[in-house]
Amino acid sequence: MEHRLVEVRIENHEPVSLMFIVQPISNFGCLICNELDSEENGRLQWQTFEFAVAWLNLPGAERFKDSAKGFLTRGGRIRATVGLDFSSTSFEGLSCLLALERESADITTHVFFDENRACTFHPKVFIFCNTVRARLFVGSNNMTGAGLETNVEAALSVTGAYDNETICVARQTLEMWRDEKNEARTRRLTPDFLGELLERGYVRTEEEIRARRKSDTGSRPSQGEPLFGRSTTRPARAAIGTGGGGSVGEHTNSSGLVEVLLMRVRPRRDGKQLQISMLVHKAPFVNSAETVVSAGDGSRREVGYNEARGIRNTARFEAPEMEGMTNPVARFQWVDRSDSGTGADRVLQFELFDADKSSEGSKIYNKLNDGIGTPPVTNLERLSHEATVLSKSDRMIAQWYRLDSLSVDGSS
Repeated sequence: MEHRLVEVRIENHEPVSLMFIVQPISNFGCLICNELDSEENGRLQWQTFEFAVAWLNLPGAERFKDSAKGFLTRGGRIRATVGLDFSSTSFEGLSCLLALERESADITTHVFFDENRACTFHPKVFIFCNTVRARLFVGSNNMTGAGLETNVEAALSVTGAYDNETICVARQTLEMWRDEKNEARTRRLTPDFLGELLERGYVRTEEEIRARRKSDTGSRPSQGEPLFGRSTTRPARAAIGTGGGGSVGEHTNSSGLVEVLLMRVRPRRDGKQLQISMLVHKAPFVNSAETVVSAGDGSRREVGYNEARGIRNTARFEAPEMEGMTNPVARFQWVDRSDSGTGADRVLQFELFDADKSSEGSKIYNKLNDGIGTPPVTNLERLSHEATVLSKSDRMIAQWYRLDSLSVDGSS
């Protein structure tokens, strides 16, 4: 399904282009980043990016952070307004915006909240503009990881002259929501004010939000056969729940596909220990799992951590199955194992293969190898099906990671 640009002319007014966007057919986060990165004649296409959303979290902020940083570095300006209702906006997400501001960039963030609980700040409006043209997006997407990547969302874009009536009204509305002199429900965000918001419960940490959602099972019936289908969409970076439980690892749909993580391993501890970068361990797929289970003998392995200067930098577990392997690769997937001894119905299972001696291992190795770009991707926060991510730029000494799909009969 392709987006269609439709040009509309009303009476003698300047034409506008309309586009309807559907996610996850298209990725709204990619769309936002593309607009921030876009150029005309070697210069930024847009001079200003303004948005107002009900919620923002760390995965959402990180999704567009790099493009925003480039946009600001090249002279662009950003004006953000974020709602605080239901304590669904995270401390870390807002901190990410403040970090951009600390770099002396032209970005400001306002937070909006109505103490009258009958009123919720709920807009999702994004505007890019220069002195001649503007592009307006209005839809259902929040600045969250799911809102920008995996949720089923819809938005309409309007592209027209800077002084187009609809675009003018939208710009004036966003400005009004930032006007502290005339709007008592908005406040400019500062580090001190963010600390007060956290202390008083207006915002919560990512961990607190995950814990609250995990305990809220009322909207997710757990008994009986499901009444609806299940998508294969993977969580967007910040996952709900903790490793080994809930629905986080459940990536199977009616087509019989399950999402897996492939890994080329660099063994440690005499070739008997498997280590995983903390960025991969904390990402949605592994989801900070505290236990893994061997597909070979069903035994449980506790996940430990290595630290440098008091900061965890690597997760690890014992894998004596690797001893003697010349080119070990691994496949991780979440499976139902109520007998695993972990106290959870879903566990993170691992399988190990020697790519030099096993046809399955060779297949995994080739899929990983084929996904290495030039230059290789080394941002471990960007795990995907499209590319293999390396822990170091030197592929010979790096560990390799890539998401993939596996059919229930074992064929990928």
